[in-house]
Amino acid sequence: MKTSPRVTQAAGSRSRRRVLLAPVFLLCCAVAGCADAGARPAAASPVSTPTPRSMSELRLPLNAYLPTPEQQARIGYLTYRVQQVCMRRYGFRYLRNLSAEQIRTTLATQSEYDSRRYGISDGRIAAVHGYRLSMASTASAAPQTIGSLPEDQRTVLSGRTADGHRVRTYRHKPVPPSGCAGEAQRVLHPGGEAEAEKGYDLVAKLRRIGFLDSRGDRRIKRVNAAWSACMRRKGLSYRGPDAAATDARWAGQAAGGTPSRTEVKVALADVSCKYATNLLGVNFAVEAESENDLKGKNRHALEAVRVLRDSEVARLPGLMRRYGQPQWRPSADAGVAGERGGDAA
Repeated sequence: MKTSPRVTQAAGSRSRRRVLLAPVFLLCCAVAGCADAGARPAAASPVSTPTPRSMSELRLPLNAYLPTPEQQARIGYLTYRVQQVCMRRYGFRYLRNLSAEQIRTTLATQSEYDSRRYGISDGRIAAVHGYRLSMASTASAAPQTIGSLPEDQRTVLSGRTADGHRVRTYRHKPVPPSGCAGEAQRVLHPGGEAEAEKGYDLVAKLRRIGFLDSRGDRRIKRVNAAWSACMRRKGLSYRGPDAAATDARWAGQAAGGTPSRTEVKVALADVSCKYATNLLGVNFAVEAESENDLKGKNRHALEAVRVLRDSEVARLPGLMRRYGQPQWRPSADAGVAGERGGDAA
């Protein structure tokens, strides 16, 4: 089965999409984890240290203000579907390969990023890809950006001409404000896209602060030292997990490439030592304490985000019933306008 296309949406929705699909700051740390930085956080209520066998068992406190990964995947899929239905009104065969399979693909992508919050931690991925991201994390189809569409499709999708003027009609049909991308945002976020973006941006900002503040805690320094000692017993010398992941022999290699035997050996040892020293549990407990402190300092603003989130996710079942399946199969509608160029393969 072909994978569903990914489309870069109009500028107004970029910030919200970044928050939902993966925390902005953590994307740059997905392969290596993030190096220690910042000062020790202020004292916070202690959080018991779990002993997870998978990062999927862990949920940080600030996640309570965001849609769940499955809800995030549905929101992303429905955004494309509403765009697709809107574009169809103007005769465009837009996102031909879009299907509900994208929900599963998005969940797999998010799961891999989440598994690397403190560096690689999935032995199955390490055994095949070493430190590299799997192809599931990037999807096998290149993103379809608005710039790759024919000009008439760009105009209807964005609601603006190439020189930035608002388009009110196309072929005598009214174009919604901000085009079909704007229509999708209003359907998914009836409380206002700007309000949703502001709220989820606050959560992303606090998550970044919580992560950075937790890095200077002595418990994390101790567990990193224990991890290094574990690696030395396996004949490998690294000062910390980030040093292993950014080893010059494999740092920056493309996702899905074939790793060397040495890379796989080090990655597997890395994962093994993370679990042997409970590095994941310690990192989680320290970061959770920092997030709880930030929750207390931003209680009212975060409660407003929760109310908005609850309102949006409550609408998802109805929207899935209405928009859940594309109106045509990828091979259908051979004569629809927009056949030339721009559609994902």
